[in-house]
Amino acid sequence: MILEKTIEQIRQYYKILNIKPPKISKVVLGLGYTGVKVSTQESDSFLGLAATIPSIINNNNCNKMESAGNLTNKALFELMEWSIESPNIRKIVGLAVLNAVSQHILKIKDSYKELKGDLLSQLHIDKNTKVTVIGLMKPLVRKLSKITKIITLVEDSIPITTEFNEFKFRNNIEQLNDDNFSPDILFCTGTSLINDTMERILELFRNKARKIILIGPSASMIPDVLFENGVDIVGGMEIVDSEATIRVLQEGGGTKLFKQYGKKYNLIKE
Repeated sequence: MILEKTIEQIRQYYKILNIKPPKISKVVLGLGYTGVKVSTQESDSFLGLAATIPSIINNNNCNKMESAGNLTNKALFELMEWSIESPNIRKIVGLAVLNAVSQHILKIKDSYKELKGDLLSQLHIDKNTKVTVIGLMKPLVRKLSKITKIITLVEDSIPITTEFNEFKFRNNIEQLNDDNFSPDILFCTGTSLINDTMERILELFRNKARKIILIGPSASMIPDVLFENGVDIVGGMEIVDSEATIRVLQEGGGTKLFKQYGKKYNLIKE
């Protein structure tokens, strides 16, 4: 529902602004992330990213891209609508397209409020703040752990190392109890848009958590529909050097390597 409505919102923006949508110019299915570059008539280009989730790629029923070699010839919205399919390789490509086009709209619309400064300090987290993190975002958890120890981690695929043993751990959101559903702050990785858990997460948390933050390169989409459904902050990444990032993706790299070619941002609901 969120992705469907976001695609419709994008269609409306191009219609209202009377601007021709960009075209697909490059698609890269990397081991860590999939990247799609779109280019406008004015020769501007935007790169969108989506996590290449191993559990999807390793599924024997969907481990090949039937349209490989022809993706750049397909219509923009045809590929974008792949994002609303059930989790598979095509969905990952579709979300990367949606994120690429969103970067174009964010540039020309320029009407979203951006949270300035360090995200954690702006959230006023202290030692008594209860935090739930869905999706093991290790750098974020390390930063949080320096402020509060009341952290619950939810992760179903990445092994939890001894570094994080001091925190509560659950394999999925259905294992959480009532106390876990009422954190002060909820962080959720953008991969929840790929594995179809985002709407269930919002159903459970939007009336209980003080702040809900969707974060990560996979969450680099226009935030309108997310805001309407209970997300308070959308933290994405604008890629400022597409070609350098694409080289990293082609050679199997992930966020740690391409983040130097991007700029993180946090859009806030007003």
